[in-house]
Amino acid sequence: MYNIYVGNVRILVIEMEYAFLQHHLRQHGFTVYPHEMVCGPEGCEPGGKNRLVDVAAKKDGLFYAFEYKSAGDYLLRAVDQIENYRNSFDFVIVVAEVPRYDISTNPKKGIRIQEILKLGAGLWTVKFQKARTNSQKAVLADLMKKISSRAPIEAHEVGTSNKGRLNTQFDMWFWLFYSVMDRRSNAATFVHARDILQEINLFSPIAICKAVEEKGKDEIMKYMANTLRAHGFPLLSDRTMADLAHPRSIIEAAYFLKKFDFDFSKMFDHYLQPHIHKDFSERMKAVTDDLWFGLQKIYGVGPRIASQFIRGMVLKGPWWQLSLIKNYFLEECRFNVEMAAKLGIIREKANFHSDLEKFANDFLYGNRGIISHVLWYLRKSFCKLGDCHECPLFEHCFTYELKWQFDELVAPTQLNPIPGNRKWIETKFLHGTSPHIVTLKKPMSPNQKKLFDFQAEST
Repeated sequence: MYNIYVGNVRILVIEMEYAFLQHHLRQHGFTVYPHEMVCGPEGCEPGGKNRLVDVAAKKDGLFYAFEYKSAGDYLLRAVDQIENYRNSFDFVIVVAEVPRYDISTNPKKGIRIQEILKLGAGLWTVKFQKARTNSQKAVLADLMKKISSRAPIEAHEVGTSNKGRLNTQFDMWFWLFYSVMDRRSNAATFVHARDILQEINLFSPIAICKAVEEKGKDEIMKYMANTLRAHGFPLLSDRTMADLAHPRSIIEAAYFLKKFDFDFSKMFDHYLQPHIHKDFSERMKAVTDDLWFGLQKIYGVGPRIASQFIRGMVLKGPWWQLSLIKNYFLEECRFNVEMAAKLGIIREKANFHSDLEKFANDFLYGNRGIISHVLWYLRKSFCKLGDCHECPLFEHCFTYELKWQFDELVAPTQLNPIPGNRKWIETKFLHGTSPHIVTLKKPMSPNQKKLFDFQAEST
């Protein structure tokens, strides 16, 4: 929860909790309080324990408290919470994830569930779809191939119609330039760095090498850094090179390309020749490995950047013969783990590589690069902006309500809350649903963009 200001107006921004439950309630006509709520103090146990309501909602002038218990949370922990909630709310409902293994949620046969029901609480269950069938995975993989074919690979092109093709030597050099700079930096600004260096004739690899030979590497690094800084480009600073890290990477990338006459096709051929006697599959694997290790000789280039550059040259450039079947093309970071989990192609973080390896082998001919590309693109284009209903994989994502099933097993009994507590709740709703509160998630659009609106154009 934090404040932003528009002119003199303070706007409270709140990140929503239990989004799946809140969206379900909104779909059924409830007004939902934007975050957890503390119920009224009267009649509650000393110390203020068990007063935090997971989701508070209002419908037809009556107030509801919803307590969610995941499968890993002991369901009877809700008893003490219900005892408090019933002093403030008109209805209390426990939402239990199933399947569960602590107690039975069967209201007729379950014995211990009666401890909850006798307090007048209602009982709902929710079941999440956390696994995919092979046919679902095949459909998802086909869509990912189509998305990758038309999605760009550079951050500044996200949201444009550019497909990110690397057709010319200039395109490919900028992709290498972009990649070697892409560490703890805002990649969308790299086009600005390119334009700055072009103005002083220090962007093309030929011009860079010529300048270094005339004035020395140190001098050109400092000149690059001073020029970029003067034009507002945020330079990376590391322990070894301080703020000369970016210039050194750019210069060493230019010299790396110089070894192949500044030609990316000759670079490919250079790494191909030692393996020409091998069968095609083994040959391409060996070339990929040699390129991957070779690129890491450039200052600042590690496994992730080397993988990123090769992936782009294969998916969008002339190196299409290479196979992206090595696991180093699966870029494991927090965002990609979250994205893969939302799409149901990994079970949990620990299974990131093993699950995606199997998904790629079974449905993408082993191509790990497509997975990393699509996860990056979807996050940049849709998830980061909250435009879920515009996403081409919306109907395949476990984030929204299409991916869970609620069952209302027992209707709640209307309670008699303490008047002071109920007034407390009413006041909170009055302030909590004001126009000066913004929630970071949006309700689902009634006009959700369908998958056939995002078909890959012929390439």
